[in-house]
Amino acid sequence: MYIGELLCSGLARSVQSLLPWDIPWHDPSHVVFFVAFYGALGAIGMGTMVALGRTLLNLFKKDSSH
Repeated sequence: MYIGELLCSGLARSVQSLLPWDIPWHDPSHVVFFVAFYGALGAIGMGTMVALGRTLLNLFKKDSSH
């Protein structure tokens, strides 16, 4: 068995899914990882929403050059 299998089996025992209510928050390493993970997902989602909003605003402007 190599190190990747060992790490994956250990992770499978401690985290069954990535949903917030399934994470053992008593382990500090889980807290740090998932705060960073969900923070990055939130930043990507917010950036996507801002880009979509600005695109729609520019699309529906009366003086649009398109």
